[in-house]
Amino acid sequence: MRWFGEEGVRAFQRRRVLDREGVFIGDASYLFVPDNPRYEGSVKLRFDEHDHPVSEEHYRKMTDDQKSRCQWRRCYKMVTLLHTNPTLDFFLFVAVKVVSGNDHECPVLYDLVKQFVETVGKGVMKRLILDRGFLDGKAISLCKKQYGIDILIPIRRNMDLYVDAMALFQESDVHWVECKTSREEAKESMRLRPKGIAKREKKRQEKLRQLKQQQPPPRQKGSLLKRRRAAIGEFRSWSSCTVPLTVVANREHYADGHQKIWFLIDTKEVQDPSRTQQEYHLRVSTEERYRQLKCFSDLTHFTSRAFSMVVNQVVFIMLAYNLLQLFLLKRGRKELNQKTLPRIRQQLLPSDNHIIVYYQNYYGLFRPFELVGFVVTLREEARKKIAAKCRRIGRELNEVLRNPRPP
Repeated sequence: MRWFGEEGVRAFQRRRVLDREGVFIGDASYLFVPDNPRYEGSVKLRFDEHDHPVSEEHYRKMTDDQKSRCQWRRCYKMVTLLHTNPTLDFFLFVAVKVVSGNDHECPVLYDLVKQFVETVGKGVMKRLILDRGFLDGKAISLCKKQYGIDILIPIRRNMDLYVDAMALFQESDVHWVECKTSREEAKESMRLRPKGIAKREKKRQEKLRQLKQQQPPPRQKGSLLKRRRAAIGEFRSWSSCTVPLTVVANREHYADGHQKIWFLIDTKEVQDPSRTQQEYHLRVSTEERYRQLKCFSDLTHFTSRAFSMVVNQVVFIMLAYNLLQLFLLKRGRKELNQKTLPRIRQQLLPSDNHIIVYYQNYYGLFRPFELVGFVVTLREEARKKIAAKCRRIGRELNEVLRNPRPP
């Protein structure tokens, strides 16, 4: 694991693979194994139907129906650092640590951050996006002051910072920005239009928006009406965090009248709260990477119970995943980096099939049926020669070792 996070990362750095934006995402995921106590270092934990761990206290508060869907599963925990860019052109794992399932992921991740900075130097990792499970005031302050890393992370409801932020965002002088829907964002992302056409289209969209406000269409109960965001800086009410924080509020309005609000904290000064939320959405988008690794890359099919072999399988599968990502990026096929492995293989297969026939420094391309028709019209001597050569090639292909590793 240390080799993967040090020598492997140095090799990527020498080839200038690391992006200048410096966006990294830290996350943790469970690796489930069969219920065999001989899996070295594994533990059994109770999980709900969504594969989320359930504590004893939370289990007592569950209904009987919810309890019936819980089950005990044996597992490890995998903590990773993933490198990407704002447009999600590639996904490069730069550090991984496999630990027991009941170990807390927070100190493990910040050790990986320290290892990465010591390996490649400061200034490479500029942005670190985390889940609320990695809330640690001292570690966040260290990353900002010593490593120059700005951290974006949501906060919990039981924190004093949450209570202070909720009170301040109720004030009337807070500037809220209404966010566009995904459909409007998709229209803006289309190709550039001539200036005159773009101006007319903008007026048309404004007119349509006014008409919609005058005659709102019928909406289903509980559907989302609009999203609004705001930011307030210079929060210092988190005692363990010694750097000033900016709190970004995300308020969602629903058709039945209720509102939902949640907060993100950022160690850098926020000018546009909408952009901050879009950055955090990168972390949500990378959850698909773990699903692909588990479902299509044989990440959790461990055939050995030794911990060293479990780590070996995780590390080399991630290394192979990185190399495939870089191959597609260098070949100009970055759109395939978000696809599953079977889909990538399907897209990279040849789209046409020909048989090449050589004769006296000339060659011809034939489709299989064309070649059959061509052979039938030949003389008997020529047909015998082609048949003999086909049999010889067939014998050679049968003797080739096709799959040295049985499935």
